[in-house]
Amino acid sequence: MCFLESVLQQSVDTLSKGFRHRTCFAQSIIHDPEVLILDEPTDGLDPNQKHEVRTLIRRMGQSKAIIFSTHILEEVEAVCSRAIIIDRGQIVANGTPDELKQRSEHAGAVTLRLREGTAAVVRQKLEQLPGVGKCVVIAEAPVTVRAYLKKSGARGELARAIGDLAATEHWKIEQLQTEEGRLDEVFRAITLPETKLEEAA
Repeated sequence: MCFLESVLQQSVDTLSKGFRHRTCFAQSIIHDPEVLILDEPTDGLDPNQKHEVRTLIRRMGQSKAIIFSTHILEEVEAVCSRAIIIDRGQIVANGTPDELKQRSEHAGAVTLRLREGTAAVVRQKLEQLPGVGKCVVIAEAPVTVRAYLKKSGARGELARAIGDLAATEHWKIEQLQTEEGRLDEVFRAITLPETKLEEAA
């Protein structure tokens, strides 16, 4: 289960950091606990080992309560059904990874890249759409503009409205992508002291 067969005859002090980590993991689950608490479970592992451990955690999580701490946010998305952000000993966010990503400024934003055109003109046209809160030019060539959704807007409607506008303006689209939101951005917004000060002002 912990992929230790290849080092079965070796003593622990001769193992690499990754295999030592797996050995500790095996020790923690050998008695089949109902609740498992882990600290940075993939720290020091190579990409293949991380994949194996994450797969194991997902499989065990179907029948057990598994709690682990991590600063690797991709790990949260890969294996967690619920995430809690703790800042200075206080719970400041609690929800599924998808729910937390919805708190990101990028959640629902639409990135538009065109084969030709002028970024300033495209930005001006996009800003006139009712569902757009603001627009940012990402690149001049090829023209790439990101439109951010108003807080009251619906995600799918913005992409559809931009697609309709592109058809009306005869823009040649290379990319039209709705952003999911970013956990790292949510984490920083919640935990940075200057962010809290700005919110309080």
